[in-house]
Amino acid sequence: MAESLAALRTGLIARAVSYAVQLRRPVRLDVTEDSTGYQLAVRPEGYVQLIDDEGFIPAPDGLSIDEGRCRYCRRLQPVTSATCIQCRIEEPLQVEAPPHGEPVDAPPIPVDAPEDVPANLNGAVHLAEMSTALASVSVPVSKTVPGPELNDDVEATRMRRATIPVLHLAFTTQRSVTAPGRVVIGREPIAKADEHAVTVVSPGRQLSRTHAAVELDRDARIIVTDLNAPNGVELRTTPPRWLTPGQPTVVPFGAKLMLGDVECVVTLA
Repeated sequence: MAESLAALRTGLIARAVSYAVQLRRPVRLDVTEDSTGYQLAVRPEGYVQLIDDEGFIPAPDGLSIDEGRCRYCRRLQPVTSATCIQCRIEEPLQVEAPPHGEPVDAPPIPVDAPEDVPANLNGAVHLAEMSTALASVSVPVSKTVPGPELNDDVEATRMRRATIPVLHLAFTTQRSVTAPGRVVIGREPIAKADEHAVTVVSPGRQLSRTHAAVELDRDARIIVTDLNAPNGVELRTTPPRWLTPGQPTVVPFGAKLMLGDVECVVTLA
């Protein structure tokens, strides 16, 4: 339940941004206020713009990214934040209406919209539909269900698999990612056969196509390598320090990395 109209507006825009990120193109909001209707375009980068009379979205020159306060710790952050940059809660700008009946899933959005940015977007979402979708979005919680007892070999195998470390990467511009082994991060990363490519939204395009690599060594230490990115990799310690390009560096669990205009927190899943 939103604490104010402004918080509701921010929550709706944050949800629209998450759709735009998935589609990799702007999403249209049809808005009605005091019997007056108009259309807004929400870009994956977090910009909100009026669509002009000819049905096109102008360039976002001079615009700033919308911001709101985390529903838990109240930290101010952009609508592109999939995870709070302070308390790490998921969907920090999410708003909910009082529960009523069964949970309602978010409306599906087609993914066949054209690459151009006229307002006739196939990914259009009505403001009323988004309010309904936000009313009660539930996430199933797994429960322990009694089953047949496992023999020692099966149990040992299960335990070994459960203890294999997996990287967890939390970004300020999109949802978190978990992956085993070595991960390469960028706007359009190129991964080798033994690597996992993680594509990340960069609002200011300060993140390189292939910016950095994160991996776990044999001792389960987190290793970060700046892949010669022009904007580098800054380790947010006290004081902050820049990683040497091309040199693998051990970082602590929970390390905050600044990759151009994207913050990434690295832990184990």
